[in-house]
Formats: sequence, structure tokens, C-alpha cells
Amino acid sequence: MILPLLGLGAAFITACSEEETTFTDYEKDWFKLEDSSDPAQHAAYEFYKQYKIPVFFNDTIGTQQRVDVFGHEFTYYKTLMLNAAMGGGQSSSVDGFRNTFIYADSSVLPDAIRYLSTQLMPTIPSFLHIHSILLVEGINNSSDDVYVGMNTLVITKASQLARYQADQTKKLRAVILRSYIGKKLTSDITYEEGLKRFYGVSRAIYDAHDVYNYSTWYFNANNMSGCPFDPYDWSVQAKDKMLWAGFLDAAPPYYNMSPTEQADVNMFTEAYFTYTDEEFRGLYGAYPRVIEKWTIIKPMLDDCMN
Repeated sequence: MILPLLGLGAAFITACSEEETTFTDYEKDWFKLEDSSDPAQHAAYEFYKQYKIPVFFNDTIGTQQRVDVFGHEFTYYKTLMLNAAMGGGQSSSVDGFRNTFIYADSSVLPDAIRYLSTQLMPTIPSFLHIHSILLVEGINNSSDDVYVGMNTLVITKASQLARYQADQTKKLRAVILRSYIGKKLTSDITYEEGLKRFYGVSRAIYDAHDVYNYSTWYFNANNMSGCPFDPYDWSVQAKDKMLWAGFLDAAPPYYNMSPTEQADVNMFTEAYFTYTDEEFRGLYGAYPRVIEKWTIIKPMLDDCMN
């Protein structure tokens, strides 16, 4: 464990001379990029100069030889912090990040970074703080295109980005903003009462159980008063049940459960960055609970963006 060892080292150093324990360049700024002849690293440096955001291609962003308090040399690995990012993924059913990455081929990275620089970043509000970007091909065991960690924004599909059309860029922007703003909304006490009303619209349909993170099987006429769905009608899709209940969809990625509170907020937040108010009402006007929740959450999202 590195941190306990460093803590021990701090106490030990007070009793020992500098010559006995050294940490070369211990205060190194790992997020400051230098130029390179490598095309990918050079593209990342140019992006860094323009946006002050470092782009990495591996979650281990550097190594350093250090000497512990006992005089033993070891290699320190600096990694990006991906845990404790509730709301960072679409499903947001857990707040730890346990997945690994499919790293991108270096040949596609310069074009991918140019896409980020010229097409995506000009659409991102300047107030949004992106500490760093981890650009990869995919996240193992996850369908997420984007994940927000503690100090990095993971963007996948590096090999495809340079070919993205306007509608794909709009979608990617919506997912990125959903990941940040959805998390901001649920972590700010200012919006606590509004979110209770938002969640309450769907919760009101069933007293026996909490409808959040609940099996879609139970969203039927046998269990819920006024529900039009026959539990044995297999032609009814989970999304149909969710829309009736005021959700935009079931919980990804398996869609056999209703969403968690965070995923519910994420879906509406992504819709906020995808559709105008008129477009949203045109799409979902047949679902009164969806519209009721939209009228509650939209003013809060407007406030978050101001």
C-alpha cells in the first residue's frame, strides 16, 4: 500500500537526514503534458495547449522510481482516479469503477484528438471543468460511451470519432453533459426537494414496493392500479411499461429492471441536451407521468446551466 507507507515516511523523515530517504521529483505535475515527436502525443500536446486539458491513452499516466524510508527502491505508478463517480455511467447502479479498458491503436489517436478539438469541445460549455480525458476504444463489460471518474472523462470509440457526423456529435455531447450535470443535480442539496417531487411521480403508482430498481415483470395490471398491461402479454416491451410509469426507459444494460434514481435523472438529463422542450413534448406527450416529471426537472436543469 503506497499511501500508508508515505504516511510512515513523513514521520520517519523528521528523525532522519535527507540523505537517508529521497523522493526524486516528488511534486511532479502528472497532468502537465510536454511535446513529443510521437504523432499521438504531439496531438495531445496541441490539444492541451488549446484547452488546458491533458489527453491520455492509458489509465496509468506515468511511473517514477522512488526510495522508501527503509532505503528500498520501488516503482510508483500514477493512475487516473476512476472510482466514486456516482452518476458517471448511464446505469449508475454502483459508484465504484471495476471495469478495464480496450486501449486504442495509436494510429487512430491523432485524428480522434483533432475531432475532439474541432468538433466536440467547441460545443461544451466553458464552465464545465474537465480535469483530463482518457481516450480509449472501449470499456470492458460496459456499453457506456462515456464515463466520468474523479479526475478524468473517459471517451470511447477512438477509432470511430473522426468519422462522426453532426448527429453523432450531438449525441456524444448530450452523454458527456448528462454525466456531469446529472451528477451535479443529485449531489447538490439545492435540488433535493425538487428531486423528491420528481421521483414521487413514479413512486405514486405503487405503494407496496419502491418502483425504482424494481423488476419490470411487476409493472402490470395485477400489481398496479390503472396499469393497462397484462403480465402474460409477452409482446409488451419493458420500455412501454417504463413510459407508462414515467420513466424514459428501463435500466441499462439488461433492461429487466426499472432505473435507479440516478439513472432516471441521467435519462431525463440526456434528453434535456438532446431535444428542445417542444421536441420532447412531441415525443412523449402521450405519457402524462413523463411530461409531469419533465416539467419538474427541466427548470432545475436550466438552473444548473446558468
